[in-house]
Amino acid sequence: MNRYSAFSILILICLLPGFLGAQSVSELKSKLNRTQSKTEKMNLSYQIAEKLLASSPGEAANYAFNASALASELGEKRREAEAIHMSAEGLYRKRSYKESAVRFNSAWNTARNYGLYDLALSSMGRLQDIALKENNLKEALKWSQETVNYLKGNTGRSTSSGDALRRLETQLAAVQTENRILREQLASLSGQSQNLETTYQQQLQEVENKTRVELSKREEAITQISQEKSRTDSLYKTRTRLLESLSEAQMVDSIIKGRQEREIQAQRARLAEAELASQKSETMRNGLLLVVAFVLVLAGLFYMRYRAKRKTADDLSKKNKIIEEERKRSDELLLNILPAAIAQELKTKNKVAARRYEQATVMFVDFTGFTRLSELLTPESLVAELDYCFTNFDHIIGKYRIEKIKTVGDAYICASGLSDQNASPSDMVKAALEIQDFLQFLKVQHLNQSLPYFEARVGIHTGPVVAGVVGEKKFAYDIWGDTVNLAARMEETCEPGRVNVSEDTYWLAKYEFEWLDRGKIAAKNKGMIDMFYVTGIKTY
Repeated sequence: MNRYSAFSILILICLLPGFLGAQSVSELKSKLNRTQSKTEKMNLSYQIAEKLLASSPGEAANYAFNASALASELGEKRREAEAIHMSAEGLYRKRSYKESAVRFNSAWNTARNYGLYDLALSSMGRLQDIALKENNLKEALKWSQETVNYLKGNTGRSTSSGDALRRLETQLAAVQTENRILREQLASLSGQSQNLETTYQQQLQEVENKTRVELSKREEAITQISQEKSRTDSLYKTRTRLLESLSEAQMVDSIIKGRQEREIQAQRARLAEAELASQKSETMRNGLLLVVAFVLVLAGLFYMRYRAKRKTADDLSKKNKIIEEERKRSDELLLNILPAAIAQELKTKNKVAARRYEQATVMFVDFTGFTRLSELLTPESLVAELDYCFTNFDHIIGKYRIEKIKTVGDAYICASGLSDQNASPSDMVKAALEIQDFLQFLKVQHLNQSLPYFEARVGIHTGPVVAGVVGEKKFAYDIWGDTVNLAARMEETCEPGRVNVSEDTYWLAKYEFEWLDRGKIAAKNKGMIDMFYVTGIKTY
């Protein structure tokens, strides 16, 4: 192998990573254009932004911003904070400092609220750096002090190791030193105010001198205008004297002759116009008669055709309306049994393939003491009470785009994260709290009337499920898997009037609610898992 061949191979090796990286970005963009899943769109947009941040920061900022919007819609708070921070970083590298500051501020708020320590510190550091680049020392000092307060707040908390505590203390010392330097710079700028005052006086004197020069120029212009006016007045007086020199008789003759000529021309024009108007009137009358006759014939033909078309269109419209109403009725009946996407697939293919969903949230609601209440109420009253409760449950979960699966006796089962439905566990927890609030309100009403009342246990778990349609007649949409069993287990171990969630759901909705740790419970095929009661929605 000669020296030139070796050099060519070396160049190819250096260029290969960049080529593969570009190809990887192209593949990610192609996947993003093809996918319909919001979660996958969020992840692909974030990956593209990561790869483009160094080479194309402006484009990376756009993809990261789209990822943050999708994360906010899906309830992914950590990903939302990371994506908006990356979007701000892209704008910062593009030197769009004002837009970058707005997004770093948003990233800082989100990271601070959800305990994302490193992300919050990075955002505050960038905001301080932007203020320094714009020579805004007060703003830079504000963010420096904010960093000191944040570090002090985290240093005061319990940490997992001594190394973490020492790292916090080192960061705090460095930021405090930077804070002191900024204060000294700000004080130095304040001491220069006297020099600035002297410069201001000099500038004011220059403006006064320029104003005097401008006034003198305007005075010269006014003088020229006055001279021009004098010349115009002189010319006007000369012409006036010429007119006065004409004899009065000459002027009268000239005026009379002109008037007579104008009258003769006017009479000739009137005669010509009258003759032309007469000819036009005759021609127009004859043409108008022909046009009227033709229009009447056409109008008759068009009217008969219109009547025939109108009758046909009315008949067709009535039939289409009947067909559309029947189609809507059948679609509504089908949508009461199946989710929209599954119903569409069933209508198109006459069958539905089973699907696996990796992060579905399942909720079981079961009434306590149902057997005892069935003995106290007539069958009609019992069914009416169940129908009233389940109908209100349907309205509550409908607000959060949660899919009702089925009712089994006095048990009510629903799930989210199926197909294009809402995949946020937080919304399922909110729906569960609203269901318990509704049952508590109903309980108070029944107690006031000395009537029996329902109380319910609620269990929630998040994990993978398999969903599909079973049966050929009276088919039903259902879900299977350990996630369903664990949700039922959460409901069995719950107290009436409470909402009991598993450890997996707790970690996904941790920052939005208040919790009560209940300890561990044995679960089939899962070992020991933690349980938590939801005590309320967290207020900031």
